[in-house]
Amino acid sequence: MSKIAGLIACTVLLGLAPAGAPSPAESLYLSAVKATSARPQPRFESAVLHSTDESLPVKLIVRNHFVWLGIGSGNGPSTWQLRHRTDDYATEIIDETGARYVTGRSFFDATWYGTYRALRDGMLNYQDIEEPVSARATPAPQEASSLRQIAAIHVMGPTIYALEDHGPQACPNGTPGHALHLVARDRAPQHQLSDVTINVQTQEFCMLRYGVRDAFGFHGIVEQHFADVGGYWTLTDGIIDGTIRFFGISTHHGIWRFRLDDIAYPRSIQPGVFVAPADQ
Repeated sequence: MSKIAGLIACTVLLGLAPAGAPSPAESLYLSAVKATSARPQPRFESAVLHSTDESLPVKLIVRNHFVWLGIGSGNGPSTWQLRHRTDDYATEIIDETGARYVTGRSFFDATWYGTYRALRDGMLNYQDIEEPVSARATPAPQEASSLRQIAAIHVMGPTIYALEDHGPQACPNGTPGHALHLVARDRAPQHQLSDVTINVQTQEFCMLRYGVRDAFGFHGIVEQHFADVGGYWTLTDGIIDGTIRFFGISTHHGIWRFRLDDIAYPRSIQPGVFVAPADQ
């Protein structure tokens, strides 16, 4: 056996990738990006969000015409009616009091586009306004595209995050999965993704976790769980787990749990639903 052949054999046996080639963790991660990006997207989605809290209530608040999660405020369990339009990321929310909100926040977007934007702009604390999907050089929802996959890999890939293989780990719904830990290479506060679990049968993400580390305000994680519902990859449930901090000092810890029930994909929703209230 030549020295080169021996080196390649040792590399394979040790689980190491040749220079320039993606590592096994990177390959698995990029496969998940590709598989999840290839999923058709619903044009509309509706659901009912039910939540409970353990010392970490959450309510909806409006600041500078944007809708935010008031973490650490609120009073008891919540029930929010959600209607979403995929093309421009708009979501109407009606809370248990009947108050109505319209937002483009990724947290309320159960589709792949919500996840994609959160990986670039952050799940909490950051919120950008973007032109509709159909106005960009990517196809409208319901169409798979290599362009969308390439864009997602650019935003989510190993150039942004360093990956660590954490081995087999079941998806939240019990199906076999594989866990990866991620660290943003540039330490940008918007790059909040910290852990993922990938469904080994479909190669799609079934859990994504984001870390938020504010010196003033919320310090903790947002974890979202995904599964196939009606043929679409969609958010099903999750948690917000962490502490409230004032001047770097933690005051109390709590968990807010939520789930989406009655998930449906209407063929159409009247455009007026997604017009923000005058007082927002």
